[in-house]
Amino acid sequence: MAISWIVFACVFAGTLLGIASRRLLPEHHLNGDSKDVVKLGMSLIATMAALVLALLIASAKSSHDMQSTEVTEMSADFILLDRTLARYGTETKDIRSLIPVTIGNVLNQTWSADEYRTENLDRALGIGAEVFAFDFVAGQFT
Repeated sequence: MAISWIVFACVFAGTLLGIASRRLLPEHHLNGDSKDVVKLGMSLIATMAALVLALLIASAKSSHDMQSTEVTEMSADFILLDRTLARYGTETKDIRSLIPVTIGNVLNQTWSADEYRTENLDRALGIGAEVFAFDFVAGQFT
């Protein structure tokens, strides 16, 4: 909100400065051609502002889509891991009980007070993922 007030104050001050400087300008600076040049310059600035805003929105959408895709893939990986371990029988019960704990750690570290960062996913999965991978590859399910 503070930035909005600062921008408003700057625009208002610029308007007052323009009104005051009109009296000081020679007449040939106030003809129709000069006004057209100013209008053209303002339309260029408006077009550039619209372009920057569009790029900002596209970047935010891209970031949201990437985050959504990562969460979907991670969820599918955990579901696949749980189903795969369930097929091995009761000896995987201990490892399967670690899956919800690991998911909780991932969620707490990914959407904590920090903003979303991709490296938080890697850090959150760190130890839990290594335990799953080691036990699964080594065949040690107890």
